[in-house]
Parts: sequence; structure tokens; C-alpha cells
Amino acid sequence: MVVLSPLAIAVGTVSPIVVAQAATPSHPACLASNIAVTAGATATNATYTVKTSTGLHQASAYEEVPVYFYNRGATCHLLMGAPEVRAVGDAANAAAITLHDLSIPTGADNTGRPVVAHHQKLEALFVVVKPVGSPFTGCDPMTSTGFLVGGYAKPIATTHFVVRRLRDVCFDSGVGRSVLDYDIGFPPA
Repeated sequence: MVVLSPLAIAVGTVSPIVVAQAATPSHPACLASNIAVTAGATATNATYTVKTSTGLHQASAYEEVPVYFYNRGATCHLLMGAPEVRAVGDAANAAAITLHDLSIPTGADNTGRPVVAHHQKLEALFVVVKPVGSPFTGCDPMTSTGFLVGGYAKPIATTHFVVRRLRDVCFDSGVGRSVLDYDIGFPPA
């Protein structure tokens, strides 16, 4: 399901949580009021599964955080490309976030609409890789105070702030091209 450039980050893990499935036309889009977004413990210097054209491979994550989408409503689908994430640089809570605090957004590289049944939990993985070497030229690394998860359900502007200190997250220095060292996605099927 998720195929991301290993440089930009490929995401996935083997988990007891249900792997996302493509939506059928009979399932409506999820309502944000029915989806509880939570996050698991941060793992450092961990591995995760990368799906490439040659199969599944293990890659190294500097830090990774499982993000869960629990559906309290009727069976529905998350929005295409969901979720979108943005690292937050210097805000202790959602009310304190300003545009200056936000990194460049990125979304899951899925073209399907993951189905979430009633009382089902889907897992995505937020991964940060250490920004080392020339591919990360232009990265302005700093410790984040958390990340925003959004665009997963209607209304699309709904976001959830996950408080989490994550080291060496790339923020835009304003010089040259934009560089990311993080991404989010669902485990590969």
C-alpha cells in the first residue's frame, strides 16, 4: 500500500492492528467526530518495513511513532492521501501553534481510501530519519514539540496535535529546495 522513496522515508510495520484496505463505493467518508486519533510510544533507532519494486525490506528509523485511527461510528473510509502530517517546532499545545512553528506538510502516499470498520483501529507509522549527508542539504534540524495529524476525515481541516519530542526534524531553512526527513504511511500489504 505504501511505497515511498527510501530517502524521503518508506513506512510500514508488522502489527496486530488491521492493515488498511481500499474502500468500496458503499462506504462513506469518515467523520472526524467519529475517529479518535491517538499515538503510541516513540521508538528510537528502530527498523520498519519498506516496500520497493524488489519486495519488502527493513530500513532504519531514527525515531518512529505509531499513530492510531479508532472508529467509533459506522464503517467508513479515511480520505485519499490521508493522513497529512506537519511537525511542530515550538508550541506546547495546539492553541499555541503559529505558522512559524510548522514544518512542510507531507501525506501518506496512498491512492486508496483505507476502510475503518466500527470499533476498528488502523495503524499508521510516523517515521523520522536522521538528516545526514548531501540529500538533506537545506534541512534545518531541530527538536519538535509534536506533530499535527490532519486531512484524514470530514471536515478535511480537522487536525489532531500529538505532543511528542522528536529529535532532528527538518524544518525549512528558506534556502534552496524544501527537505523532509519524516513521513507517515500505512503498513505495506
